[in-house]
Amino acid sequence: MELVDQSGGIAEPAFRLFRLFLQFVIFLAAVAVCRWGVRTFLLNRGGKSSRFRYTFSAVNVVVLAFLLLLRVPADKLLTAFGYSITRLRPEPELGWLTAMLVGLYYALIASSILLLAIHAVGLVYWFAERRIDAWQSRLRDRGTTESNPQFHASRIFRVSIHLLCTLVATALVLAYFLYGFAVFPRTRIFTADLLKTLGPPLQDIARDFENYLPNLGYLFVILLFAWIFLKGLKFFFASVRKGTIVFEKFPAYWAEPTYKLSRTILFLFVLMVSFPYLPGAHSAFFRGFSVFVGALVTFGSSGVIGNLLAGILLTYARAFKVGDVVRIEGVYGKITEKTLLITRVVTSGKEHVTIPNSKVLAASVTNYSVHALSEGFAVGIAVTIGYDVDWRTVHRLLLDGAARSEQIAPKPAPRVLENSFGNYSVEYELRAWTKTSEEIFETCAALRRNVLDAFADAGVEIMTPTILSHRDASDLAVPTDRFPNRPQPQGIRITVDPP
Repeated sequence: MELVDQSGGIAEPAFRLFRLFLQFVIFLAAVAVCRWGVRTFLLNRGGKSSRFRYTFSAVNVVVLAFLLLLRVPADKLLTAFGYSITRLRPEPELGWLTAMLVGLYYALIASSILLLAIHAVGLVYWFAERRIDAWQSRLRDRGTTESNPQFHASRIFRVSIHLLCTLVATALVLAYFLYGFAVFPRTRIFTADLLKTLGPPLQDIARDFENYLPNLGYLFVILLFAWIFLKGLKFFFASVRKGTIVFEKFPAYWAEPTYKLSRTILFLFVLMVSFPYLPGAHSAFFRGFSVFVGALVTFGSSGVIGNLLAGILLTYARAFKVGDVVRIEGVYGKITEKTLLITRVVTSGKEHVTIPNSKVLAASVTNYSVHALSEGFAVGIAVTIGYDVDWRTVHRLLLDGAARSEQIAPKPAPRVLENSFGNYSVEYELRAWTKTSEEIFETCAALRRNVLDAFADAGVEIMTPTILSHRDASDLAVPTDRFPNRPQPQGIRITVDPP
């Protein structure tokens, strides 16, 4: 009898250690299942092939169906098996074995459901990721810069999808462990206490979500009609831009800014209509936040709104377009970008000048490309020639200089105008049209060089014939290598009357 007591005293802590060891192994197995499912189906798109994932999920569905169908007989079989082991050695500590076997069966069902749910979340997540990647790729193919609002919108969508996916996966894992603690008798008390703590707020959230479902339906209808209307606007203005739809007094280049303006107005209208159906729209926080935003817009963005309205007016005023050579507030250069807020100009010195649209609207704009044909535009250079040179000679030399310039178009033909009569000279202006709008500053420099060569070859000075004290006015101010056979100076004739 003493021997039995000794063996019983030794067996009791051994059974406890064995039970703790099994519980620890089950917990590690549950953690491994969660980790493997998240890494395989959610985090690493290329870790396993798509064929493996779909095959595993298909097998998992079949296994889950069998487990659910055999749940009642399996419960009875495992209970009977646990009692059979208990009868072999009637120890009170072996009663936990029956509950653990049944709990393992239900934990296996929960693991199968968890893996299927994570795979479904992963499918939605990677589908959204591919759509966002394709969106950004189309923007890059169109030459859209990273600072474009559409790029910012795509990044916001990516972060939102990632955050939503993380929250759903976390909720699934937490529900899995809560269910796992509930199916084992030893940990059921912990689950009950946790649900007692988290139950009331979760019930309130569920009740609020149930009450919000009608508003969610209104939002869905509003967004659906807005999406359909936006697709119609995009198709309409794309047809106008391509020339499929033509309006007599609506140029094709107005299509893009008009579409953006219409899209912004539609967005503001949808926000205004859907605001009452947003979560917490009637709360004190939303009302205070609306007052704060209104005050911020009223007092802090008057300049931005002024530039925005000026940009809209400049778009439809046809003052200039991208690629035109203009002079705005003393800045001479080529328009490279025109937005609703600012206008960017590149000068001949490759300086990028940003001008607010409110200043552009208030200033006088000189457009040198307004009479352009195809992609060319008009250029003009002025020269002053003395009265001793015949105007026909001046016309011929200026036109000769234009003919030597490769970027000057023969049609329409260049022409020369007399601008003014000065005290000592006549001001002539050469008007010509370029073949292309590219490299405008180099074209103007080459035209001036060719005009200089034409006048130097003919021995005609391009200067006012004002006589300075340090110059022999009887000689020509023309390079000798360009005009070597120049006439010799005759000197200054002086007549002296006798006394």
